[in-house]
Amino acid sequence: MRRGKKVRLVCSDIDGTVLGEPDSVVEFRKIWDGMGSERPVLMYNTGRLLEDAKRVIREGGLPMPDYFVGGVGTMVEEVASGEVLTEYSQVLDQNWERARVHEIVSGFEGITPQADEQQHEWKSSWFWQEASAADLERLKSSLANAGLEAQVIYSSARDLDLLPMTANKGNALRWICERLGIGLDEVVVCGDTGNDSSMFLVPGVRGIAVGNAEAELLEAIAGTDAHHSKRICAAGVLEGLRLLDVIEEPHISDS
Repeated sequence: MRRGKKVRLVCSDIDGTVLGEPDSVVEFRKIWDGMGSERPVLMYNTGRLLEDAKRVIREGGLPMPDYFVGGVGTMVEEVASGEVLTEYSQVLDQNWERARVHEIVSGFEGITPQADEQQHEWKSSWFWQEASAADLERLKSSLANAGLEAQVIYSSARDLDLLPMTANKGNALRWICERLGIGLDEVVVCGDTGNDSSMFLVPGVRGIAVGNAEAELLEAIAGTDAHHSKRICAAGVLEGLRLLDVIEEPHISDS
């Protein structure tokens, strides 16, 4: 992983990345809060919807970010103002018919809908245990044959998300960087599953795959110079941030 320019924005998934191992969450929070005004912009980029994401970071003890991206790249909130940025959501409507997508997906055997709190206007979420590549291709073909432009995102051998073509974690990251005037080569992304891969594949970004990253993510980013940490969850994020000089190496006393 190249050092490159100074990191101005850290974009991280939540579950299994900065959350999942309590001791490393405490370490991450202490280090991040201790950076003061020198710290980069922090953005959590998650499959959870916004209110659910806020709940888990409060309960988990994570630092509050500057931005939330929720619903696998379909919702953006600026924390300082408490404003959901509707100008982002407006670009998602093109060629998107959620009711029709729902109708087609529900016709596949073995697929069950996720809870209502995981659904919204631009996100149709399901459980599909151990779906094969052929299963996913059949679903994509059915959507295309119906004239629908929808992304099919499958992760953890279980979680199926259908999104507008213009939505995913990577596209939301690009949009925020453009809004803030931050270059993509000034960004580091962190993740652990396949639905994080769109962040890693944004041209110019540097990536940290935590030690517990799933094979689907590692396969997707095999052609990049992303760092695969030895440590898991938040400790793995900190490992990568030290390599990029975002945070200092811990001081070891001689005594």
